[in-house]
This record gives sequence, C-alpha cells and structure tokens, in this order.
Amino acid sequence: MNSQGIVLIADDNENNLRVLSTMLRTEGYEVRVAKNGEQVLKSVSLEKPEIILLDIHMPVMDGFETCKRLKDDINSRDIPIIFISALTETSSKVKALEMGGVDYITKPFQVEEVKVRVHTHLLLRRKTLELELTLNNIKQLQTKLIQSEKMASLGVLVAGIAHEINNPINFVYAGINSLIKNFMELEKGIKEVIEWVRQNKPEVADELENIRENYAINKRLEVIPQLAGDIKTGAIRTTEIVKGLRLFSRSENEPKTKADITESIETALLLLKNRYKNRIQIEKQYQQNLKPIRCYPGQLTQAFINLIHNAIDAIPDKGIIQIEVRETEGGISISIADDGIGMPAELLSRIYDPFFTTKAVGDGMGMGLAITHGIIERHMGNIQVSSEVNKGTLFEIFLPAN
Repeated sequence: MNSQGIVLIADDNENNLRVLSTMLRTEGYEVRVAKNGEQVLKSVSLEKPEIILLDIHMPVMDGFETCKRLKDDINSRDIPIIFISALTETSSKVKALEMGGVDYITKPFQVEEVKVRVHTHLLLRRKTLELELTLNNIKQLQTKLIQSEKMASLGVLVAGIAHEINNPINFVYAGINSLIKNFMELEKGIKEVIEWVRQNKPEVADELENIRENYAINKRLEVIPQLAGDIKTGAIRTTEIVKGLRLFSRSENEPKTKADITESIETALLLLKNRYKNRIQIEKQYQQNLKPIRCYPGQLTQAFINLIHNAIDAIPDKGIIQIEVRETEGGISISIADDGIGMPAELLSRIYDPFFTTKAVGDGMGMGLAITHGIIERHMGNIQVSSEVNKGTLFEIFLPAN
C-alpha cells in the first residue's frame, strides 16, 4: 500500500507515541518518532516529513523552542506543525499558533480527532503546494508571453530602423566610391598642371609653389584619400551592422530556411564587437565546407548573442572566448567556452529559469538563457553547460540537420 504521507511524532511519553504511531500507521501513514526537540531537528534534517505532531513539554528542548528553530530554517519552515499538549490555557494555544503552528490538540486526545486533523492539514498543504506550482507555472508562462511580445515588437522596430538606415548608407557607399574615383582623376590633373607650369612657365613656378605651400595642397592630397577610405570603411561597417540587425529581427513566424550556422555566429560577434574588442580574444574553429541546415536564422542569431554576451560578461578583464563549429552525426555541434569567473555547481540547474541571474541589479534581467533554451528546443536540439569557479564556462549545443 502506498504511504499516505510521512508524519513525525514528537512526545516524551512512550504510551502517547505508541498510540499515535499505531493509529497513523493503520491509516497508511509512514511514521517517525522523536522524544525531544533535538531529535526532531535531526530527523527533519535527514528527511523532511509532511507534517509534525509536536508535544510542548519535552526534555532537552521543548515544543515552543523546537517550533521556533524549524520556522527559522528556510528548509523546514513550510512543514505544518500540530501541537498536542495537556496545556489547556488559552495563552498556550495562542502562543503555539503565533509561533507557526497550524492547529492545537489538547490531551487526552481523541483518536478520530487526530486522524481528521492530520488528514485535513496534509490535504491543505498538498493543495497549497499544487496552487503554488500552478501559480509559478502561470507566472513563467506570462513572463514568456510578455518577453515574446517584447521581442516581436523589438523585431519590428529593428527591421524598420535597418530599412531606414540601409537606403542612406547605400547612397554614402556609392557616393564615396565615386568621390574616390573622381579625386584620383583630379589629383592626376593637378599634378599634370603643376608639371606643365614648371616646364612651360618657369617665371610663375615659384608663385605656384608658394600657393601650394600656403594651402598645404600636397598634405591635403595625401590626407583626402585616407579620409575617404575611412568613410568607406565606416559605410561597409554600417552595412554589415544593418545586415546583422535584419537577421536578428526576423520574427517568430519566419519560415525555416537553409542557412550556414557560422553566419549567425558571425552576426552575433559583429553586433557585440564593441563589448569585447581590445579586451577579449575570439578564437574560432569552424569546420570547412559545413553543410547548411534548416533553421530559423534570426532566432539562432539571438541565441548566440545571448551566449556570447554572457561569456563576455563573465570575463572581468582580459580573456579568451573559444567558438567551435563542426558537423556531427545528424547535425551541427557548436561549443562556446570562456575562461571567465565560472559558476558553482549549485547554480547550474537554475540558469535557464526566467529572471534568474547572478549579475548585479540593473546588469541583466535573467531572461537571456531562458530564451536561448527555448530557441534551441524549438529547433529540436539540446544545450548543455559545464562550469568551474574561476576557470570558465562551456556551453555545448547540438542542432539537428532537419
């Protein structure tokens, strides 16, 4: 027969222990006993009972002190405690309830009364836990919905910005190429004019030289191509950023397409470049001739942004982030490793929880890894993490080919 629950009975009276134990075991409960408060605390530390029947007058540590210790401990404060005592004064009952007891039964107790009260409080506790779990699930779902709406809105905004930037930057890019070409022809013509004057009008050659020096023509002829080159580099960089923003902004409804995973990683690195340049070395090992896989490129870019962003934040000074991409049986394997501060083992099971973060207030909402986990799951892939304090963290991702 399955146990109806674990009940811990604390009483220094052997007869009371025997009667209560027999009665509760008959009802299908698993029963443990203790004869003083210290035994109660030790028993609870080894395995939490679902409910405690606690006498007040006990040697070593009485019921009130025992209750206080249990309620002060985060691991045991939620265990329902029913006081069973010969004390009938109202003040004793009030004190017991104020200290956290859920009920108070006076001795001599009635067996049927104890049965009903134990059953009632166990049922209440289980329903409360179910409600708390349901509420937590609702909050998590609500959080995901809110975040999904935010990301969808952000995607539309980013797509619009990228479109608006793209047109003028195309004019800049085309214009600077034309400007460079025209300047080269102009520079050639200026040099020919100067040479002609020297050969055919030597009487004005000195004056021409003075003009060149007064207006620093030679220096300007050298600087202008450099400035034009810088503008062209900036235009190319802006074009790359716009491309990255467009890839990032693809919506939840984007169709699966065949894409090169390394392009999503490179887009993520591009968008995060200002956060790691001159500080963190990126070491990349991409297998050559990788086959494209069917995926949601925009979402994967977002996932890689989250992972690389975390790796950057985990490195307080200078460090290395290693990214490896290779084909494996049935798909693509991606690993992202950093040599940062790492995480203790007890935190690893919580890192995908919404709003869980180890960062300082204001430095992160704790949604990045939750979103990343959801994206990888949507691709029918899996993600694993390993970490060691002061040595770094490794994320390993597998994405199926289809």
